Amino acid sequence: MQLTLLSNKKLKTFESLKHGGGLRKNKRKIKRPLIPNKITHVVFKSSIAKNHLSFYKHKNLILKLLRDRSKRFNIEILDFVNMGNHLHLKLRSKNLANLKNFLRTFPALIARKITKAKKGFKFGKFWDHLVFTRVLISSFEILGLKGYFEANRIQRQNGYEARLDYLNGFNHYILGLKKNTT
Repeated sequence: MQLTLLSNKKLKTFESLKHGGGLRKNKRKIKRPLIPNKITHVVFKSSIAKNHLSFYKHKNLILKLLRDRSKRFNIEILDFVNMGNHLHLKLRSKNLANLKNFLRTFPALIARKITKAKKGFKFGKFWDHLVFTRVLISSFEILGLKGYFEANRIQRQNGYEARLDYLNGFNHYILGLKKNTT
């Protein structure tokens, strides 16, 4: 089943609501799908963010930059998870231009501050791919993302096995909900 919605007078499918990450590597560029007032899942990933470059080591800096940038561009941060080498955000914006500016400046500032890169002291490539974004349009997607964020928090605190146990129970819960709605 392919669910569609009408936005900006264009028909979009679930698959076209994703952008970045490794999805379109070595393929033609396309416009990033962003829909005002819809929740967007955003992922910033860096494989070199380990040891002294880890996002854990710089959590206060990242939180400060997140507060500053979201306030500047009027972005509502609904949830945030720091996994050490990648960051997950759940956000909402009323203005597409502000959201684009946030997605451009926030990761650039993180990379510059963590690596201490500046004119005359280059560091090189920090991020693995383009920023990944996915627009959430159904309540099941929003609930699924909530469970995914919680699983990441559990993994960070208690390890991967605890994450798998949580996800197993959460997936049974979601399947029960889906059965009751059909």
